Amino acid sequence: PNAQASAAYYNGGPGLTDNSTGGFAWPSAEGNPNLTPEKADTWTAGFVLSSPFDSAALRRLRLSVDYYNIKVEDAIGQQSVGIVMRTCFDPSLNPLVSTDPAAAAQTAACRAITRNSTTGGLDNVNLTYVNNGRFQLSGIDAQLDWGADVGPGTLGLNVQFSYLLSFKAAELPTDATVEYAGTQGPTSSGLNGGNYRYRVFTNLNYTVGDFMLGLQWQHLPSIEDASEPLFPNGTPTVGAPTYDIFHLNGSYGLSDNMTLRFGVENLFNRAPPLTGYNPTNTNPAGTGNLPGGNLGTGFYDDNGRRFYVGANVKF
Repeated sequence: PNAQASAAYYNGGPGLTDNSTGGFAWPSAEGNPNLTPEKADTWTAGFVLSSPFDSAALRRLRLSVDYYNIKVEDAIGQQSVGIVMRTCFDPSLNPLVSTDPAAAAQTAACRAITRNSTTGGLDNVNLTYVNNGRFQLSGIDAQLDWGADVGPGTLGLNVQFSYLLSFKAAELPTDATVEYAGTQGPTSSGLNGGNYRYRVFTNLNYTVGDFMLGLQWQHLPSIEDASEPLFPNGTPTVGAPTYDIFHLNGSYGLSDNMTLRFGVENLFNRAPPLTGYNPTNTNPAGTGNLPGGNLGTGFYDDNGRRFYVGANVKF
């Protein structure tokens, strides 16, 4: 009865009004013993160049570049509430919705949607894991290493650069793939999102005897909200601006068995950006979210400047 009410609810059934403008559902997850292995085609190519020069300033120069292209079919991921609703109520996915709501209500997707027996309101949505997803990504990873003797010590530089050429994904087999490169999406098919067009991580360090001091710089470019590729003409939603964060660290060898380490994380106390709000909103602090939700995400620092001191001891 709940499943039949679900179909009728969205199709003007007797005694029910059209309430398709919004709602809230409690998702319940369950396993799926019928999952099959994912299928992937992976292509990689790369090269390494070492400095041909003998000069003190260039002989430790090294560059590596790798290209990758990964295509995954039958990707495993947990269904979203939205996908279950679409699979039940979208006539292109469940034609019975338009011709026979009672029969449509007995399909697996519609039976996964339960309703409050008193109010008819949306209640629980049972989610499972499926092999419906597919995605393909390609990009270039590069690393530059350099070192030289400067004064009494050695100066070292390591730069890691990643460039995402493309990241296309679809949550259903019937959906066209969507280009997500440069956006915070997708999060379907077990993917983590955060598909920046490029990322740079730089490590500069100076070593004198047993003492080392290093500075790390992480750069993230601006990124669009995950909804932008799906609804390019819809209400704009703020993604995230350019983000730079620095960390300072050092170490000193007190003896053969003990090394003192210290550092400052988020040296300039850079706050994470707010995302997920309309750019015309005059109160983003009241309506925006930390990237990835109110609990933040690993791409940005949520903890502010902090100091640490520790020691590594060998027994």
